[in-house]
Amino acid sequence: MHFSQYYAAPLELNPANAGLITGRFRVGLNSKSQWSSVTKPYQNIATFFDMQAIRRKFRKDAVGTGIYFNADHAGDSKYSVLNSGIALTYIKSISYRNNHFISIGIMPGIIQHSIDFSALYYDNQYNGSYYDPDINSGELTGRKNRVNFDLAVGAHWFYQCTENVSYHAGYSLFHIPRPNISFMDNHEIRLNMKHTIYGGSRFNVSQDLQMLPMLMFCYQQPYTEILFGTMLKYNRSKNYFDETTINFGLYGRYADALVIVAGMDYRNINFGVSYDINLSRLRPASRVRGGLEFSISYTYDNKKSKRIKEIPCPIF
Repeated sequence: MHFSQYYAAPLELNPANAGLITGRFRVGLNSKSQWSSVTKPYQNIATFFDMQAIRRKFRKDAVGTGIYFNADHAGDSKYSVLNSGIALTYIKSISYRNNHFISIGIMPGIIQHSIDFSALYYDNQYNGSYYDPDINSGELTGRKNRVNFDLAVGAHWFYQCTENVSYHAGYSLFHIPRPNISFMDNHEIRLNMKHTIYGGSRFNVSQDLQMLPMLMFCYQQPYTEILFGTMLKYNRSKNYFDETTINFGLYGRYADALVIVAGMDYRNINFGVSYDINLSRLRPASRVRGGLEFSISYTYDNKKSKRIKEIPCPIF
């Protein structure tokens, strides 16, 4: 499972992102449909909620918590992966100006794999004239459902060096217990750990335009994913209190796809839509079509808007 708009699925990216927000709480939804031109489309939907449970201004630290749920359905067998977790993070300011932060997080959870063998068709069930589902397929099938404990950890770094320039980076490790995913009770078939490294920055190109270059590297043996690109945020309004921006981005997934992203931020609501244009060796089958993805999130902040007179504190 993966999202092209990975930055819009913060707990899916890193448990250390829970509570790392300017408001009191955040809620979001992500959805993706992929490979509809090749086979039965892969459907992925995820939702998350996170907040700052404890905020101590005098110590310049906070405790964040969050929960996420991810459901993925693939193919004719209705192969499904359900993943959920509860994140707990500690966020600490490491500068006297309150503009430099580091957070560490842990997220225990469960992961469930299931399959519907009855939805599959086999050659042995062809009686010479037509398909007969009452004929024994002769296939050896195992259990239809498997639930395991899962665990993820991560760290995130954020630095707001000026009002208009910031940097961030992080590392996360998922599936630390390497849960058994075999339906045949083969203890050697396990889900490999997933390593993710990412980083990016935000800076003003002009008074109306911001640029957000970013990079993500993900490795889960034997697979590697590298996604890189830039997002542009444009706000033509001369009204200081207008928090509406139009967003456009272009990303590349190495040896796989070109990703076009568009969206809008309106106050505390963020909306994005993207499409993966397949450029891999699957092009003859995919006909260049990849996946359509949506994301939406809302951050609640009970503070009133006010003019910034110094370097803003992103946490307190």
